Amino acid sequence: MSFSADETGHTRMFLQDVLLNLKVGIEDWERHPDKRQRVLVDVDCYMRQERHEGTSINDVLDYNRIYDYLMTWQERSHTDLLETLAEELADVCFQDTRVVSCRVRLRKPDIYWNVGAAGIEFYRTRSTSS
Repeated sequence: MSFSADETGHTRMFLQDVLLNLKVGIEDWERHPDKRQRVLVDVDCYMRQERHEGTSINDVLDYNRIYDYLMTWQERSHTDLLETLAEELADVCFQDTRVVSCRVRLRKPDIYWNVGAAGIEFYRTRSTSS
């Protein structure tokens, strides 16, 4: 993550390694009605902030909002692509108007027997998400 020299400081809110059991994938075995896959989700949201001076949850980026949204994915019907989920997650990040950029990463740790994980990562700024 890089910022230009003329920007103020930033605060990062993050969730790391959120484990979900999802119906996701394009392979026939992934589409089986009873098949769920472990998916690990990381999300980072950045807001401009020189220093924290607030006293309530309204003064910060609330990770509960993102976590609660992610939990709803486990009730979804099948989704073919991780990219679909990642783009939706980026949109949810930007629902808080203070978020200037976000990074979302989704990984399938069990997709290959000899690979730690396979997945995708998006980095979005407010100017590119509109």
